Amino acid sequence: MSAEDIKIVTYSKGAAIVVQNSVNTGNFFIVKSGRVSVDSEHIVVDHELAYYEAGDSFGLVSALTEHRFLVTLFADTDVELVQIPIRLLGSYLKERKELAMKILGLYSRELRTLQKHLSKANKPADRDYHPERLVQNARTYLTWQKPNLAAYSLQAFLKWSKENQSTENLTEAMDLFQSVASSFKPFHWDNVQSTLEAGEVLFVESEKSNEIYVVLEGNVKLFGIVRGFEYVIDVLGPGEIFGEMSLIDNAPRMASAITETKSKILRVTPENLFESVGPSLLQKIFESIARRIWFSHQRLVILRLKTPVTRLYAYLYNSIRDQDIRLGRNLDLSLSTPHTIYIQMEELCNMCGIIKLKQESIDEFKADTNLVIESNRITIKSRKRLEEKLGHFKSKEGQIVA
Repeated sequence: MSAEDIKIVTYSKGAAIVVQNSVNTGNFFIVKSGRVSVDSEHIVVDHELAYYEAGDSFGLVSALTEHRFLVTLFADTDVELVQIPIRLLGSYLKERKELAMKILGLYSRELRTLQKHLSKANKPADRDYHPERLVQNARTYLTWQKPNLAAYSLQAFLKWSKENQSTENLTEAMDLFQSVASSFKPFHWDNVQSTLEAGEVLFVESEKSNEIYVVLEGNVKLFGIVRGFEYVIDVLGPGEIFGEMSLIDNAPRMASAITETKSKILRVTPENLFESVGPSLLQKIFESIARRIWFSHQRLVILRLKTPVTRLYAYLYNSIRDQDIRLGRNLDLSLSTPHTIYIQMEELCNMCGIIKLKQESIDEFKADTNLVIESNRITIKSRKRLEEKLGHFKSKEGQIVA
């Protein structure tokens, strides 16, 4: 790593460092000294984030997703920044575990806050551990007719009760578990990397665990319980990471994770995170979080669109863009290639905040000859024809605007 790769850049007090909507030329920044103030007109997701100080960082999302800066930053004092080309992020942080964990924590908290907004759980965060919620959740899973989830959640509660010698809610949990015990066939991890069949539970909401998972092949669905209903947070494909937020703050899981298809999964424990992953995988971890932050911002915009069918098209369009970024696919290839999004029609409506779609709207959407709608996937034949459905809701930079 040469001096030409990493630079120290300085700004005098009052100077503009970043202007909102300007292009990031591919750099990540760490504040070496001084204080950087944040001024933004975009959707505020973290009301406490008003400035960056020594050790804080910015630029990850815009650099890795090739999008514009969401905020304006200026020097509140004289400022020194470490400027790192994004291609070197993994190798730079591999040798700086403490800094890597701090940065991972910052962006994980932003992602968690965005996901709270998306699930409409806009209430003060309660990150204390309440094991009895595992029993409450199990009852909900049973109403969804998903005994495997209920059994997993109850088993996690019974394990906690035994370890802590607690009898509270124990009788109810044991009775419930007995009724669904035949559905409980937990996957045993013999290796760091394993192949799982569709329907395997990786973890459940309110469980206390802190492993990180990486999807190598297949698809994994993340979902939570919102007012008694299943709310799909994300459907992750190859190269995506999940579970990192509980590792950072040692808090219970805010969602459940289950394999939607036969999947190859890498499972990393906190103890061997930096020992078991190389710079390239560490780079992918940060890339994954950056994409999910960007995609979550766009989903908040999509939820503000008044016409439900427009939301459906906007979500499919952003899913294509997300695939393009992850696969390194250029625009020409994207325009000439059919795109398959692994999502059920019901899940698509759910993720667009549509509880019930009028029959005429469903018929209109399903009659679109540009779409092939199957039980577990939607294929878009032409990206260009999809974009035409969005009209002025797509900016010239390619982002969805309300």
